[in-house]
This record gives sequence, C-alpha cells and structure tokens, in this order.
Amino acid sequence: MPNRPARSRALLLHPPLADPTQPYLSLPTLKGHLRAKGLDATVVDLNVEATHHLISRRTLAGLIDLLRHRGHRARREEERVLTAARSGLDDLIDSLGTEEDPLAVLRDPERFYDPVAYRAATRRVEAAFAALSAANAPYGYGFNRADRGGAPWSIDGLADYSETEKSPFLRFYRELFAAAGEGIGDWDDDAATLRVPLDDVDFVGISIIFPSQVAEAFALAALMRELAPGAFLALGGPCLHQAVVHMDDDRRRRLLGRVDAIGLYEGEPTLEALLPLLPELAAAPREERERLLATVPHLLTKTAAGELVQGPRALLDLREAAPPDYGDLDLDRYLAPSRTLLYAPTRGCYWGRCSFCYYGLAETSTARYREIPPDRAAADLKRLSQRHGVKNFYISCDVLSPSYAARFAQALVDRGLKIRWSCDLKLDGTYSAERCELLHRSGLRAAAFGIESGSDRVLRAMHKGCDRATMELVNRRFHAAGIATEWMTFTGHPGETLAEALETVDWIDRERDAVDLFIIGEFGLQAGSPIAQDPAAFGVTNIRLAEGDDLGLYPLYDEVEEAITRREREELAREVDRVAADYTLRAYPWAGAVSTHHSLLWFIRHGTGVFRKRKSAAPALGPSPRR
Repeated sequence: MPNRPARSRALLLHPPLADPTQPYLSLPTLKGHLRAKGLDATVVDLNVEATHHLISRRTLAGLIDLLRHRGHRARREEERVLTAARSGLDDLIDSLGTEEDPLAVLRDPERFYDPVAYRAATRRVEAAFAALSAANAPYGYGFNRADRGGAPWSIDGLADYSETEKSPFLRFYRELFAAAGEGIGDWDDDAATLRVPLDDVDFVGISIIFPSQVAEAFALAALMRELAPGAFLALGGPCLHQAVVHMDDDRRRRLLGRVDAIGLYEGEPTLEALLPLLPELAAAPREERERLLATVPHLLTKTAAGELVQGPRALLDLREAAPPDYGDLDLDRYLAPSRTLLYAPTRGCYWGRCSFCYYGLAETSTARYREIPPDRAAADLKRLSQRHGVKNFYISCDVLSPSYAARFAQALVDRGLKIRWSCDLKLDGTYSAERCELLHRSGLRAAAFGIESGSDRVLRAMHKGCDRATMELVNRRFHAAGIATEWMTFTGHPGETLAEALETVDWIDRERDAVDLFIIGEFGLQAGSPIAQDPAAFGVTNIRLAEGDDLGLYPLYDEVEEAITRREREELAREVDRVAADYTLRAYPWAGAVSTHHSLLWFIRHGTGVFRKRKSAAPALGPSPRR
C-alpha cells in the first residue's frame, strides 16, 4: 500500500479512458507543487480502477446480459457484431482466476515477456472493450477511444451523455465515491476498488489529457455536481485547454454551464491561488466571489451576467519546480510487471517551428522551453526511485534539447543512478557517437524520434530544421549505442505527393535494421499549428469544423491543389502494410506501439530487435502523431 498523507479536501481526478500501464504525470505534478507550497490535494486515478472494474466477473456478466438483450432486437449485421462480442467475452470470463487471466499475465514478471501469453492477454483485454462497445452502441470504447460512432463530441452530445447517464462506468463511479469508506485513499479488498467519500470535499478538479477522456470527464462532472453539490468543480488539462483556447465565447459559456471554472495553461499557479480562497469564496456574496475568481491565474469563469473572465497569465519557473508526488497511487495496480514513473525535466519545445505541431499548454505551436537544472532533475529521480522502488522512468516532456539531454545523462551517471529510461527526441547532428554512448550509459534504452518524412522537400516545408541524411546517420549512432530507435512519421502533409509519401515508407524499409519500431500516421490539422495560423503559406484553404465538433479537435480543410488522389492513397496503404509485415506492431498501449511502457520493458528484456522481422499484428496506419 502507498503511504498516504492526511486526507485532503481537494480531489484531482484522472478519468478513463487512457493508458492503464503506468500512472500519468499531470496530477502527481500538481500535487507535488501544492505540497511544496503547504497545500495538498488527493490524486485519484479512475482510469486504472475502471480497467479493473471492467475486467471483473460482475461487470462482464452484466455485459453478457446487455448483449443478449440487444441481440433480441438486432438486425443481421448488428447480430454478427454482438455474436463476436459474446464469444470474446466467454473466452475472457473463462480465463479469470486462471493462469491465463489477462490482468495477472500483464503483471506477471515472467509470463508478461512470453509472446504467446502476452498476445492472448492483450486480445482478451481488447475483447472486453469490444463487448463494452457492442453493448453500448453507438458509443465505442478503448484505451484511446470514447466516441459516438466515431463522430466528434458536441456540447449537446456531452450533455446528453452525462445527464441521461449513458456512461457504462456510472455504477462504478457511484460505488467508488461511496461515503462508507474510512477516508480518502482506503482500499476495500472485497470490492478491489478505492473508496472515496465526498462528505467534506470542497474542490474537485478533473483533468482531460486525451480526447478519449472527454466523455467520461463530463459524466464525472455531472455526477460530482450531484454527489458533492457544495464543492467547487473545475475542468482542466491539455486536451481541454487546446479546445477552449480556440473556442468562440458562446461555446465557452455553454461549457461553463456545466462546471464552475475551466483551468487553462499550467495548473500549478491556478491551484496554488484557488485552493486557499475556497472558504472565502463559499461565504462571499456574488460580486465579491466573481472579483476573487478573476484574480486566480489561468482560471476561466462566467459571471452571473454571462461575462467571461480569465485570470492573469503566470509562467512557472522550472528552476523552482517541485518533483511529482505519486504517494496517493497504488503503483502495483497498473498493468505491467514492474513499476514505472513519469518525470518531466523540461517543458515546451526548444525548436518550436514545425509546421504541423500544436502541443501542450500554449495558444499556438508549443509552450516556451524551460529546463529543470540537470543535477536537480537527477536528484529528483533518485528520490523517486528510492521512495517507490522504481527502476524504469519515462521522461515525459515535449522534447529534450540535445545539450540538455547530454547534461542530464551526465548528471545521472555522476550520481551513479541505476535506472532505465525512455523519451522523445528531435534528431540533431550534435548527437555524436560519444554522446549517444553517454545516453546509453545513463540508462536510456529507447528513444522515439520525430522523423516525420523521408522527403527532404517535405522536411523543408515542415520547417524541421534537419535533413534526411543527418537523421539517418544520427539514428544509426543511437542504434549502435544499444538504444532502441522508434520512428514517428506521417503522410499527407499539405503539398506532399505520392512519390514523396512513398519515400518515407521505402526509407523505413531500407533502414529496418536500425529502426526498431515505427508508426506512419496520417496528417491531421490542429488549430494552434503554424499551418492553421497561416494556411495560405501551406496551400491550405477553407478550414472549418465538422458538424458537431464543438471542441474543435478535428478541423477539416481543403488543399488548393490536391496532391494525392484516393487511388494513390490505396497504393500508399498497401506499401505501408508491406513494410509493417516485417514488424510486430500493436496498438497503444501495448508492446509494439511507439513510446509505451510495455515496449520499453520488452526492449530491456529481449533487446532492440524484438519487434522487427515478424508479421504485423495490427495495421501501421494510425491517428496523426501528437508531439
């Protein structure tokens, strides 16, 4: 059991659906900052708990009943889907409590690394989501999916989902937030879930990191309004920030009809200012309450007259940043055979010029680049490693500059810290063979590179600041040093031709001995990217939102001259599948996907080539990669 602090009156919730193999960084980071300021909040990872709830006999039995009920009214096409879902459920239920139990396999220090056992376990977990989706159609669910028939979420759709109790996790939430527990953070072994009473909670913050969390975040917000009507209720997180910062005022007002506030940009200054104000806010008359809220950095609120008010901007000085605090979380609940933690020694991007990129808590492009001093970052990792018994870390940030990566690695070596880590890097000619060897000596075992394209013309159009020959040379240096190399690429950048897209695919094929994992995504326009800000410069026109896309997460656009036809896209897809056939590529968050905890563990156990020269288990084409 984790050593938990005294109960806090503030809750920070990480909603489903996201990666259940490791705890996410954002809320422990906020907690660490608050504790350094003499404040506190309790972090609750509802995502990992929802996974355990879903893959339980009681929940699966309920899904079978729902599938049978739907089957009585199903048309022929739907009936085939329901039959397949029931078959997958039968196999999953039969495995529970045996050595084939998927949750047990994924946390077993030996069976996790057995290819047959691992493949069966992941297939059974996916079967649970297939059944959940079939039973709740048209809603579809997965670790990176929660949508209505693939359509984007409208504000009205989110309201209907939450107010008419469409969430399949609602019963789980109600049981989890029962008042019968002894206190926040108490584990009930019989129910195998966390009990979180709400009797005196005065703040609930719900963080939306990924689009797949949007629906459940709004369902949770509605439930919190019911169960804790006196609590100050706020939504935040990078995904919501990127939606709201580009949203028109009418939509902002409609969102604020569901919560008290929305946190934009970085959350540390927001919570540091807001939490001490809560008793005063509760007793203040309306005008005074509105005045006080207007002083809270980054907080978006709505006055009684309907006026939108956003608090002042504040930029966190990372030189004074506190380390994340994971003390509220049971790290053995996650679906992995060994613990891992995330740590961010930098924020923002030192390059910040890529045409397609919109990442993190900024209005456009990327946030201002800042660094924690390398010696202090190494000290933070040492304390986290010792406190939690953790040897594996994911350095979770936009990117490390090459200079910082070297200084950080040297600091780890100087402290004699025996950890293994992975991260995302931008390839640069300054990564010499000696620097790559230093990174490996410090514990770097896997690095994901934003390669993007195999065409030098397209790389120049992207403003990548690096050419193909340099990336190829430096990638080989990493691989020669014993670091697994993961390529993130995509096709469809405005103006890219079929021949240029095929250059990317063929390049991966030719470099396969030095490319250990890859993804070839498809370009997706993002509102804060340089392309969206200056579309004419990239041959883009008629940027618009699909009907119902009130959050603006999936802008549509036209190209002045369409570069690739539909038939050419089919040819491209066939070529991607041909190259992927020499790899074992799996969907997020499994081993065989780029930048996942499971992939890192398999690299450590089986070596850098573990996913190469095998038949693909999943298509390589996926969503546009987020940097």
